[in-house]
Amino acid sequence: MPASEGARRERNPIAAVVRLLGALAEHDDPTAGVRELARMLETAPSSVQRTLEAAQEVSLVAVAENGQWELGWELYRIAAIAQSKRPYQAAAAVLESLARQTSETALLTVYDPQRRARMFVAASPSRHSVRFVPDLFTWMPAYAGASATAILAFRPESEQDAVYATADTFSAFAAAPDKSDFRAALQEIRERGFAVSHDEVNLGASAVAAPVRSSSGVTSSVAVIAPKQRFDSVPQEPIIKSVMEAADAVGRRIGDPLAPLDVVA
Repeated sequence: MPASEGARRERNPIAAVVRLLGALAEHDDPTAGVRELARMLETAPSSVQRTLEAAQEVSLVAVAENGQWELGWELYRIAAIAQSKRPYQAAAAVLESLARQTSETALLTVYDPQRRARMFVAASPSRHSVRFVPDLFTWMPAYAGASATAILAFRPESEQDAVYATADTFSAFAAAPDKSDFRAALQEIRERGFAVSHDEVNLGASAVAAPVRSSSGVTSSVAVIAPKQRFDSVPQEPIIKSVMEAADAVGRRIGDPLAPLDVVA
């Protein structure tokens, strides 16, 4: 982490707490010590200690029996309430229907303009023994993969450039394409209304995705992901049609909470 970035983050106490909670949540063990957290966050132990003490005051973290730190009950309370109110709860039935129609894993992806990244937040797995079921709630690149580019194609051009610049951050996931090819691909997605990818993030995987359109614009997509060999062996047109219909159904539900959600069984 560049020194300037660390200094900037230290001046933002909310960001420091969020990073700390994220490190504790993603840690392999239920507890972690100050020095271990400092290594994970690439910051000074004294800064981590101050942030822990501030978070402890409102029960976001707590001291475990072994003397290390763990997530606090207030965080679990807030997370449980927020989970019950998540705006994409209604997408579950759509994803289940899409998975039945295509016999492949159906996914809902959301995009965060602030982070310039996206993540899977819901999935209905394929019933095939060989299948792709990506991890949920993991930030991933927004410049690669059909579920990402189906969103990015409908974002402002300046934002597309900013996302492209994040390639180094997500280099472990996928290499950024040539910029001219990148722009051409996004233009093609805008024109046809869906995205297709092969081996872009997961080796051996193919995906089809369509943007979810709502009153607030495009910040999510619906996708189907499958092993490339199986994907190539079946007609793609019915899959594309089902994905686009599913994305439209989710969009109608998000755009107007009182509207019925049409699901094709």
